[in-house]
Amino acid sequence: MQHARNCALREEVYRAYITRASSGDLDNTPIINQILKLRLEKVKLLNYNNYAE
Repeated sequence: MQHARNCALREEVYRAYITRASSGDLDNTPIINQILKLRLEKVKLLNYNNYAE
């Protein structure tokens, strides 16, 4: 798509790509929130400041 001449088409494809699994039956936001919550709990148990440490 980086070589497509139609800028509007590139933008439409990009936006469709970045918003996949974020609405309707495919919405995985609750799962992502649960993962983040569990990561934070793990960080606290291991006495780190954030997940990246």
